[in-house]
Amino acid sequence: MLHKFILFISFVIALAPSMSASTDLIQEADQAYLDDDFENALELYLQSAEEDGTSSNLYYNIGNCYYRLDMPGKAIVNYERALKLDPSNKDAATNLAFVNSRIIDKPVDNLSLSEKIGQRVVNTFSADAWAWITFSIFVLFICAAAGYIFMSDVIVRKACFFSGLLFILLTVIGIVITISSANQMNNHNDVIIISESVNLGTSPRMPKDKSEEAFLLHEGTRLKIVDSLNTTNGNVKTKWYEVMVNNEHRAWINADNVEKI
Repeated sequence: MLHKFILFISFVIALAPSMSASTDLIQEADQAYLDDDFENALELYLQSAEEDGTSSNLYYNIGNCYYRLDMPGKAIVNYERALKLDPSNKDAATNLAFVNSRIIDKPVDNLSLSEKIGQRVVNTFSADAWAWITFSIFVLFICAAAGYIFMSDVIVRKACFFSGLLFILLTVIGIVITISSANQMNNHNDVIIISESVNLGTSPRMPKDKSEEAFLLHEGTRLKIVDSLNTTNGNVKTKWYEVMVNNEHRAWINADNVEKI
């Protein structure tokens, strides 16, 4: 037992310098941001993300830097990433709405009322939080089932029976919400245009004339990937995405013009 305790203490001591370095890096980035040195702040935040991993707040800070550097597309990407990790991040949601209100191609909300309600419920908590909530409800179901089986009082048994039905129903609903939240977090088919403007084509190549142009879109526009294709022209390899705009129109775009959320 003493040997295991010593190993644990040694691990904590070894880990402490890296944790301190991570904290120092973030503090240095925060100070650079406060000093309006946004390029340096961005570089430090990205370094922290690479060395120590990402978080919702870190993506939020990166998004702020990109916005200050007049790069709304990349700002939107990082606000969206922040909300993927933590849908309850109100600062990221507020800034995302603000930047979306200032881009040329405003987002179109064509979801039905039921879809909007479902989306709001799923985005109330992260997938991990929903999993714990669902597990807690399932534990209550187990308690209710135990009460129904072992209690002798008729009124108590009835209460346990009906509450158990309610808890098992809520558990099923919780499982569905948790899966939806996890799928949303792991979805990498949504992209944001990061170029100032781009002509989308009717085929996976640069439009040669007006007949091959689908439409013009601008920085910050959100698209959904439905297909991808790699083309080769001589020694130049290019990746193309077939994307859907507002769940209505399809077209092809060069992958270099977008960034995945």
